[in-house]
Amino acid sequence: DGEAQNHDAERIAALLERSDAAALTSVQDAEGRREGIPVSLMEAMALELPVVASDLSGIPELVENGVHGLLAAPGDAEAIAGALAVLAGDPEERARMGRRGRERGAGEYDLSENAAELARTLGGCVRGRG
Repeated sequence: DGEAQNHDAERIAALLERSDAAALTSVQDAEGRREGIPVSLMEAMALELPVVASDLSGIPELVENGVHGLLAAPGDAEAIAGALAVLAGDPEERARMGRRGRERGAGEYDLSENAAELARTLGGCVRGRG
């Protein structure tokens, strides 16, 4: 139901606004499936939240360890807790990582820029055929 989804999105947005950091710990499943680049990390970074995430799949392409947040080995609860403790103990570093994360998202994941680049690429392919 659309109304329920809107309500959930509003609740999540409100929680993120009150947060100091965001954590998303990903693992590979028994069949070897894993996430690419999670949208939830991009959304947290857009809100200037430093992130704690798994060093898995495409996540390190988005989150540079120590720059935009902290990465931990998948399934390593101790490392994840340690990363969260580091962020909890250093508000200035949290703010720096949060700003860098927002800048990264704005610079590399801009929808209009990416769409324009795709159009240029596709246009070149089409022109190359003729």
